[in-house]
Amino acid sequence: MQDTIYDHYIAIDWSIKNMAIARMTKKSNKITAIDVPSDIEDLQAYLKNLRGTKILAIEETTTSQWLYAELKEYVDRILICDPNRNKLLNEGPKTDKIDASKLVQLLKAGLMKEVYHSTDKFLYLRRVVSGYEDLVKSGVRLKNQRYALLRACGKRGKEKAGSSIDSQGEQFVLDCLDRQIEAYEKEKQCYENEFERLARKNPEIKHQKSLPGIGTINAVKIVARVVTPH
Repeated sequence: MQDTIYDHYIAIDWSIKNMAIARMTKKSNKITAIDVPSDIEDLQAYLKNLRGTKILAIEETTTSQWLYAELKEYVDRILICDPNRNKLLNEGPKTDKIDASKLVQLLKAGLMKEVYHSTDKFLYLRRVVSGYEDLVKSGVRLKNQRYALLRACGKRGKEKAGSSIDSQGEQFVLDCLDRQIEAYEKEKQCYENEFERLARKNPEIKHQKSLPGIGTINAVKIVARVVTPH
């Protein structure tokens, strides 16, 4: 963590219904904590009204990227932390206000273990890679279902689409699986076309592709994930 001293140290514990906000200042270690209904506009107004430099800490959750994007214009710096790597967050009783208070103590003490978040081109890459990987998992599941169905019907399991089997029920299921797999292959090709487009315009991906044994898809995955905060 940087040695910069801020006027305000703020931590947020956000949930669907409530948000806990804890704050310390550079002049005092007293923690001011509130627990109020979650409202992103109210939170933005709260941060905007604080005079001086501000640093904000948020735990890594499913909403942390959204919070990062919504709040980055209202503070000088945002740190996203991994709660599993900060032991203080896992000790003692847990409420939203207590969690936020612990978080702000770690923040001011410079003990935060940071997780990198970004709203730049790397975020787009990560979103595309995540979508592609989810799609591939669903495609593998469909193909495994098809293989198991064919094997259960006495087939080799590798018959082409449009193959027929004796049972009417199994035939219906097979035809449905074939249509889903066809749609999956089309969507997969769309992702791969996007990877090729990204590779043509992104110098980091081009560099990875130039290395032996790394194709377009893996190059995009590497660039999407291997990004450091500094």
